[in-house]
Amino acid sequence: MPTAEPPEAGAIIRAADAGRGALSRVLREARQRLGTARAATLLRDAGVGAALRPVRLFLVTSYQPRAIDDALRLAFAIAGFDLKTVAVEGLAEAAGRALDAAGQGRFDGAILSIAATGTKTVHDETARVAARLAETLQCPLAIIGETDAAGTGDAGAGVFRRPVAPELAGNAPLFDTRFAASLGTIPSERGADAIADTAAGFIAGIAGTAPKLLITDLDDTLWRGVAGETGDLALHATYAAALAALAARGLVLAAASRNEAEVARAALADLAHDAPSGVPRFAALAVDWADKADLVANILDQLGLAAEHTLLIDDDPVNCALVAARFPAVDVRRFAHPDSFAAMLLADPLLAAGERPVLSETRAAHYQRRAEVERLRATETDAAAFLARLETRLTILPLDAASRPRAAELARRVNQFVLTAERPNEMELGRRSSALDFLVRLDDVFGGHGIVGLVLADRDGDAVVIRNLYLSCRALQRRVETAMLAVLSRRAAAAGARHLVGTVETMERNRPARGVFAEAGFGQHGNRWVLDLDPAAEAPGVASPAELTIVDGARGIMTDTSDGETS
Repeated sequence: MPTAEPPEAGAIIRAADAGRGALSRVLREARQRLGTARAATLLRDAGVGAALRPVRLFLVTSYQPRAIDDALRLAFAIAGFDLKTVAVEGLAEAAGRALDAAGQGRFDGAILSIAATGTKTVHDETARVAARLAETLQCPLAIIGETDAAGTGDAGAGVFRRPVAPELAGNAPLFDTRFAASLGTIPSERGADAIADTAAGFIAGIAGTAPKLLITDLDDTLWRGVAGETGDLALHATYAAALAALAARGLVLAAASRNEAEVARAALADLAHDAPSGVPRFAALAVDWADKADLVANILDQLGLAAEHTLLIDDDPVNCALVAARFPAVDVRRFAHPDSFAAMLLADPLLAAGERPVLSETRAAHYQRRAEVERLRATETDAAAFLARLETRLTILPLDAASRPRAAELARRVNQFVLTAERPNEMELGRRSSALDFLVRLDDVFGGHGIVGLVLADRDGDAVVIRNLYLSCRALQRRVETAMLAVLSRRAAAAGARHLVGTVETMERNRPARGVFAEAGFGQHGNRWVLDLDPAAEAPGVASPAELTIVDGARGIMTDTSDGETS
């Protein structure tokens, strides 16, 4: 949606005030119309760092790092980050600099950007350096470059290979080798942007800020034609296949369409019958003649997801403008030629595959079950009856090597029910040795909702300190957090602790978590919440909610007949 005049610093400031999606759109437009160098200058002049999330990056390149400095700052701002880097040129210097840098603060991630060499020796050395850096810095690291440089083999714990999608650089080489003999190999202008976008996408993925939800239009987007008006609808097969691929990467898919609900659903059913593997599975549908922004709001409400984690695709510029105005944080993209648009989506690093594979229908199924829970909540006005009808069963699982990837994913993705800003990655979780840590799996009458909760706690003298409690939005308002505190209080008392201690920080979106300790009977002492434990009591600190069945591998089935209040 370009404007008549090229963006300027004032437009960037106004977009930053509006929201992340608005800022991303303006910066993308500035880069496209003015070039990276000019757009980066405007970004610096605008001074909008306060509107972005700070991120600290350790960067190692086989060329002069300043060759991609503008591209990195711009790409990271587009992804919502204010970038600070420690940059090193050459593999030989990396290990020593990393050791020094690690003592000066935590890094959110690290990047190795290496020009293609074609030699196995360099590939092996790159992998060895990457593994040492990841261990030293205790953060995920990506090896980024052309496929030849990024490689394909296992690079060790915490190291991920991220070849740059050729489409990002217009299918041209990433590096300019014309002056390699005298000045060295450097990234081309488009290559620098492609490397920077790939780095920003990687960090967005590990930081939990990458899109979680993709909402697509149907008429003249998923298919050619308008349901109810066009005789034979034709599925845009490449676009549909791209959506299915994105679902396999972990995105939740939904559809919003201005049409008759019965007509659109019938069209989906007919196309699915004709091409069973071609029509993607949607976790939610919003089809009505309402404003497109209202339909988007309906989907966000159904799935419990936030605008800042949402990507909208629509062919109608009016619909795009309406959603962008109502939800400035949404990443709004106008649908164009199906084949090229599909290729663009698949190449977009913000939509890249996560750190672990996802069954293509798993996440959609989880959110569909959440929608079923919300429909039951709407029909059952009595809270106790609602919880009883759910037949909720919680299974307590250990935090071990097998579960650490999911635990790290949960820690970075949860925004509404989290106590502090601490977001440990998989490597940091691997350094923990507390027997008090655990995960929670949720099942109910609608089926399995997967692992929804994580507790991190440490023994400190006669107290157990709650480092954090993470709870997925799929489990909110079901007393699962109370059950998690009940399990922890029993384990703490069994270990001889006399107190449970926790804190809650006030963050942008964690309002649902701020009352958790008061509601569980903790007393406030300054900025801490404290609960005394009684090892002799049936419920030593927090009673298990009567409406939930809790299966703790260490203690069997825990159920209370109390009213769920603290003892």
